[in-house]
Amino acid sequence: MRQNLLLVLVAVLSVGCASLPDRIARLPEYRQTCLSASMKVPYPIILLHGLGQKADVWHGPATEYFRRDLGLTYGGELAADRSGNIRRVIAGSGQADFFTVAFSNPVDSVNAWRDELEACINEVRRSTGADRVILVGYSMGGLAARAYLCKRLTDHHVKRLITIGTPHLGSAMAKIWDVTTSLAECARDGGILTRKPCELALSAVRSAQDDVPFDSWAIRDLRRPEDGGQFLRRLGKLAHPLDVEYISVIGKVDLVNNTLSKGTVQELVRKALSVIGGTVDDIFDTGDGVVSARSQNMANIEWFNVEPSRRRMARTVELPTVHTRHLSTSSDVQRIALDDKPEYKGAFLARTGAGAQLVVDFVDHVPALCSVVLDVHGTSAIVRTITASDVRLIFGDDGLVARAIIPLDGLDLMEPAPYRLKVTITNGYGYTVTSSLEW
Repeated sequence: MRQNLLLVLVAVLSVGCASLPDRIARLPEYRQTCLSASMKVPYPIILLHGLGQKADVWHGPATEYFRRDLGLTYGGELAADRSGNIRRVIAGSGQADFFTVAFSNPVDSVNAWRDELEACINEVRRSTGADRVILVGYSMGGLAARAYLCKRLTDHHVKRLITIGTPHLGSAMAKIWDVTTSLAECARDGGILTRKPCELALSAVRSAQDDVPFDSWAIRDLRRPEDGGQFLRRLGKLAHPLDVEYISVIGKVDLVNNTLSKGTVQELVRKALSVIGGTVDDIFDTGDGVVSARSQNMANIEWFNVEPSRRRMARTVELPTVHTRHLSTSSDVQRIALDDKPEYKGAFLARTGAGAQLVVDFVDHVPALCSVVLDVHGTSAIVRTITASDVRLIFGDDGLVARAIIPLDGLDLMEPAPYRLKVTITNGYGYTVTSSLEW
């Protein structure tokens, strides 16, 4: 009896398979892959503050674009100590799309920030499952990111680095470190005749400080090589990863011929106090009022200049804002962080039950804003458009990729001639990629 039932079952299954059109029967059955629970981006975004700042410099207008326009989820404010211990100062969603970093000492050395950033990157990768991240470094935060990439040359796990107003070649204002430390040494160790004048001069210089001491490790590291800055000289010689996209956001304002705002004047006063022994050109050089345009451009560092091909790795974008206003005047910086073409990763045909479907894998910085359009050319033609709700992030061999599944119903499956399937992927920034295959 049991053997008869088995024979009947086999017969029924055989009839079912035989009833499928040959086009579908030959297709492999689709196997569900592991979905990302809630992330909307394949590369989580990590935002780094600048000298003397806190992570909240990013809050408000700077992150509103991520939240409101792109619908991304904030993962919280990460803080690391020198031992690599991580805590979330401000909690966010468990699996999120962008994070801010709070460096433990806002005036510490670049390398101290570098090591804290490394711990934060590891934490973001652990909590999201993403293989790579996007780093957005404001001012000195961009140097910490570069130092990290040079330290982890082959295992950095970074897709893109965007630096904003970053002094890659240093800042003229950092010359005040030499003045302050020399006066401090004179006031401490000078002779009877020089000690008192040095104390008075040191007091006058320190009265011009705000929340960034002129003799801090950070100011030391920001000195230009031509001013004796050894840190940036060494960093500029180090190899940088070849598989990272480098973008320099350059603040460029004509400070002489434009009407100066209150913020611009404040920057000029601070800079004038800082460039003791400098020239008028140091104060009014083309840039954002603190960092020259040339210094803000990563392509000008020594390593990028050794070979012309390396300079082409680093593109630049200019903003007409002063240093302190880069994050608050518009959403340009946020757009730049994600503005790019989608990347087609491949497509294949599969069977689910009695139906066929085209599976399309691609990578985009914000897949939820992408549309995937399928044109089928043959005896019978169809057009299918896959919208945001139909796109899911999955864990692929190369990390997170976006997957769109397009049903192939409505076609004459008995047609002997092959169908040509054309796929067009368009992202939220208007960039398009196409590919095709036959079925």
